[in-house]
Amino acid sequence: MAKRGKKIEPKILEINPVFEPLFRDDLEQPRYYNAFGGRGSGKSFVAAVSSVQLTYSKYKHNIMYLRQTMTTIEDSSYKDIMDAIEFLGKQADFKTIKNRIINKVTGSIISFKGIRSTTGAKLKSLSGFTTLVIEEAMDVESFEEFSTVDEGIRVKGKPLKIILLYNPGIALGSWLHDEWFIKGQPNPDSFGDTVFMHSTFLDNEKNLNPSVVQRYKDLEFKRPKYYVNTILAEWTLDGEGRVYDGWEVIAKLGEKPEFTVYGLDFGYGGTDSTSLIRVDYLEGAWYLTEMFSQPNMRMGEVVSKMKQLGIPLDARIYADYAVPLFLTEIRLGGYKGIKKCKKGKVTEKVKLMQDKKIFVIDESKDSSLYFGYTTWAKNEKGKLPHEPDALAASRYGILSCNPRTDKTSSRRVIKRKPRVKGYL
Repeated sequence: MAKRGKKIEPKILEINPVFEPLFRDDLEQPRYYNAFGGRGSGKSFVAAVSSVQLTYSKYKHNIMYLRQTMTTIEDSSYKDIMDAIEFLGKQADFKTIKNRIINKVTGSIISFKGIRSTTGAKLKSLSGFTTLVIEEAMDVESFEEFSTVDEGIRVKGKPLKIILLYNPGIALGSWLHDEWFIKGQPNPDSFGDTVFMHSTFLDNEKNLNPSVVQRYKDLEFKRPKYYVNTILAEWTLDGEGRVYDGWEVIAKLGEKPEFTVYGLDFGYGGTDSTSLIRVDYLEGAWYLTEMFSQPNMRMGEVVSKMKQLGIPLDARIYADYAVPLFLTEIRLGGYKGIKKCKKGKVTEKVKLMQDKKIFVIDESKDSSLYFGYTTWAKNEKGKLPHEPDALAASRYGILSCNPRTDKTSSRRVIKRKPRVKGYL
């Protein structure tokens, strides 16, 4: 039995020194803190710790965590803040009311909101807040939208701070890059009172599990472009602004996949095509094969085509469901495994796709899938134009399935012991 009254040693936080400016709290401090870092850099947690400490300031700070869209408090940095409070051993000082964490000792609050609501309504007021922490700042749609938020922070007689947390992406068309960087490098002439804090897992290695560190290092050779952009947090200076980069094109898979699903996007007229993409999964990578991509297809034709191609009736198919009747017709055609795909904001789903290791199986390089991959690019304003149908179908298949369950979901065979007549 443990002895009562045993002294518990406090946890020691090894702050990534790159982010030390976040802890500054005086009237002469800079207004903007550009904290961009790769995976494992610790930027989100350090920002959370600095936010908690600010609630004890003599200036009585109120802190607002923002994202472009925030559906619930659980989608925000709420967990990071609670972890920071626990890490600092200050649980007794705080209480939670709805979307606010309140320091009961000082009265300071930490709130969580979306710049835009799920309905598209804009954030109305930031009155009384002294500090903004903008998570996933790359997702803020424009400089004008950022400026509206920026201008809402204007409390007199207190230090004001705006912290931008993000991982750099494609530089072309990015308002954030245009305002603060030149060819991927910090521009000291953009905003005079800006602190740039670039960090990678190498700056935070002492706080990471050795296996995590090794995985990041391995990616330098396995996926060099992903390593530079996502792990090292360097801007992608792609003059063409291609949305997807680094996919490999192969003639055939050559090995039996761990499982197979399909992504299906329907054409709704005009130049739209109905696209069916086979998605094979093997050892952490995704292999895409275009089964067909044709305009003006009726559902009966889709079913006939699928049967003609030998697609099993029990195949798991993740489909667009803008017109639910389409799914019903295909299900009546015998394909009982068709399901609604996982949807969401296209830009957010595209980012998830950018993190995947993807191969296109297309020996001739003449499929709609290959063409879409090589040509889909942001426009001159940095916006995503209409997503090619084959890419949408690929996205439905990859992001809707679950590698842990889909391995056995298509055909689950239960082996039973045979019943044999005989004597006991």
